Amino acid sequence: MTMVGGVKFMERPRITNIRATRFTDLIANRVTSRLVIEAVSLPRYRVRTVSANQLRIDLPDSVLIMAPDRIAVNDGLISSMTVALGPPHPHVLVSLEHPSSWTVIEVPAMPKEDGPGRLVIDLDRSPIRAIFEGKLVAIDPGHGGSDFGGRGQVNLVEKKITLETGRLLSNALALEKAGVVMTRISDEDVSRKARFALAEMSGADVLISIHANASGNREISGARTLYSRETERESRALAECVQASLVEKLPVADRGIAKIPGRLPPDFKIPYVIAEVATITNRVEEGWFRSLIFKERAADALVTGLKRYFLLSADCPDKCSMTLDKSRTVPVSVATIPIRTHLIGENESLIEVVKKYTSKIAKPGDVVAVAESVVSITQGRAILPESVHPGRLARMLCKLPGKGGSLATPPAMQLAINEVGSHRVLLGVVAAGAGRLIGRRGDFYRVAGRSLAQIDDVAMTLPPFDKYVILGPSNPDNVARHIKDTIGIDIAIVDVNDLGCVDVLGITDRTAVEWVSRALASNPLGNDDQQTPIVILRPDY
Repeated sequence: MTMVGGVKFMERPRITNIRATRFTDLIANRVTSRLVIEAVSLPRYRVRTVSANQLRIDLPDSVLIMAPDRIAVNDGLISSMTVALGPPHPHVLVSLEHPSSWTVIEVPAMPKEDGPGRLVIDLDRSPIRAIFEGKLVAIDPGHGGSDFGGRGQVNLVEKKITLETGRLLSNALALEKAGVVMTRISDEDVSRKARFALAEMSGADVLISIHANASGNREISGARTLYSRETERESRALAECVQASLVEKLPVADRGIAKIPGRLPPDFKIPYVIAEVATITNRVEEGWFRSLIFKERAADALVTGLKRYFLLSADCPDKCSMTLDKSRTVPVSVATIPIRTHLIGENESLIEVVKKYTSKIAKPGDVVAVAESVVSITQGRAILPESVHPGRLARMLCKLPGKGGSLATPPAMQLAINEVGSHRVLLGVVAAGAGRLIGRRGDFYRVAGRSLAQIDDVAMTLPPFDKYVILGPSNPDNVARHIKDTIGIDIAIVDVNDLGCVDVLGITDRTAVEWVSRALASNPLGNDDQQTPIVILRPDY
């Protein structure tokens, strides 16, 4: 409150910070997703449901001091929060993975009327507890006792990290009402056989083993999830859920999923994954592992991954792979609505571009398909060939593909080497040569990396990008999720050609992969003079 000429005037509340956290009520033994709005004085507010999975908090008469922002939360209930200036006044859009009820608590920080205050909005996590009800998770903290596991550059050992993270995961799951069994609860030697036996005897629904990646190359970083080949369909689906959650929640590079190299007992039927949360031999990530907050977030990410898997399993009783999930009815037909856009450039926000062209057309249930080349261009991954300096290896290897190949010039091959490293490219070349002997194609990309297949040597698009080499998009799944969080419609990032080949690089609804691929086989997307890099797909059930 201010004084002007002896008259008191009420200042408009100033919003200084908005954050989300987990809140554990120890008395009620329950956890909520808590959203906190901090202000210099207690603001007026209105909370309302925009859609089943979106909440809006209006803050009329308030001034936003903090910068408008999109805040990723990914706690299993809250996907993200978007803080906006208006119109017509500051507000917060909260994107949810499940519909939820809420309670608002006004917390004045000082006992006087014009003192600073907070709005606390507790979101009920009962939809998540319902998913975990009756489930039993076996947690295997890797290594232990005389088996130290990997060792960081500053001497942190893997067995310590895995046990601490396993305990945090156990506590988090218990709060969500899941049953938990630990294969080890202290620094002890536990044989591999005993770990599997305990999971089986307990009747666990899944077994998740916690590890840290270790590599002789100290530059390697990131998270990876391995899955069992003995229960491949179920374990792969679990690995996809866990890996996606780790990458969403933690500041780690996405090293993908892969099969566990070794064999399990042949009669082991429980879905099983190894979650390599980060890389202990990388100096930066070893430092992260020393932080309790990082390990708590890793445990939260694993909870979210498990929740998504159990939800998927409930929708799909035979626990089919996520990419082959049939839980949603296959549409009878799909209408394609190509949208002509302006020439989209490097410095543009793809989220805003998609929002601009689809907001008045797209409906719930639609999927908005976006051409991968446009994603790459907005990410700054269009490269002029003359700015690349090919090495001897690139000049030699570019002679191996046919003249029409996407890596048939030295600059394109050098960019491929820059993307994945010369080692993987050489392994891909060897695999391609062996594959040709038995009449099989595509082994180069299977070994060297799927991302190299998206490199366009000279892009078939409008000037000026017709003279550029365009790399494949970076983290297409994350791009799709971020766009969906803003516009509320499912997104697919796709690579389509005129031969009917469709590659879905990233998608927010895994159940739609099959029908999206079929609908795009005629290639309604066009980056040349068609200028239709965005297509709305409207299924008819």
